[in-house]
Amino acid sequence: MKAKHLFLTALFLLTGCNLIWSPTATVKKFMTAAQKGDSDAMTQLFSSRAISRDGIEKIRESNQLFAKMTQTANSRVKYQIINLNEGIEDNIARVSFDYQTEDRTYSTRLVFTLSHEGGAWKIDSIGPESEDIKGTLPTTTVPMLTQEAPPTPPSASETAQPETKSALAVKQISGGMLNDKAISLPKPQYPQVAKAVKASGTVVIQVLVDENGNVVEARAISGHPLLQAAAAAAARSARFSPTKLNGQPVKVRGVLTYQFVAE
Repeated sequence: MKAKHLFLTALFLLTGCNLIWSPTATVKKFMTAAQKGDSDAMTQLFSSRAISRDGIEKIRESNQLFAKMTQTANSRVKYQIINLNEGIEDNIARVSFDYQTEDRTYSTRLVFTLSHEGGAWKIDSIGPESEDIKGTLPTTTVPMLTQEAPPTPPSASETAQPETKSALAVKQISGGMLNDKAISLPKPQYPQVAKAVKASGTVVIQVLVDENGNVVEARAISGHPLLQAAAAAAARSARFSPTKLNGQPVKVRGVLTYQFVAE
């Protein structure tokens, strides 16, 4: 019995260590430190590879900006992490999630690339898309870092009668690039925090346009992290002429692109 007890205790400790030093745990520590404005704690979570590539001061400065942006955002409305996935291959990992407001009016996608170093997972890069990993890592859904948004309850019509694939296809179509199809496409504001670091480039926003031509969903899928919120806000203000298929109004899913030039 004593040997069995020791075995179970050892197994528990090993499992606990794995959870503590998992890629997701490192990301959780980073986001918690960002919400507290602790840029030093954030910087300590970066790998020697990242420090050698970018320099410790540049990483610390970026973390200060990230923490400031996170604190500012959470002071207005509470954010939560949903759709979190973790993928590991050898000593490289990717953790991705949607950082979304509780009312679901804004969501941005963040992807962390990590490497195993000194018995722990350290951050190599952070962005909307990972450039350090070629190809796709196997992903596993893991528990949320913060409370998960409750699932959207099915409508009465969805509960009463299941829809076939053909019926769903009629309700939503793919529109591809939508910039030229907009009847109103407001320009995004250039955030002050982005100006400070001369952030620039193209930001791509995935949108869902409803049957009336209004944008009901907007999510950044690529582009500089400091520019994504402004681009998503502009996308939500875009307007389109209603789209019909076989005489029936349909939703359209596509993308809008915004170009930011450093001032």
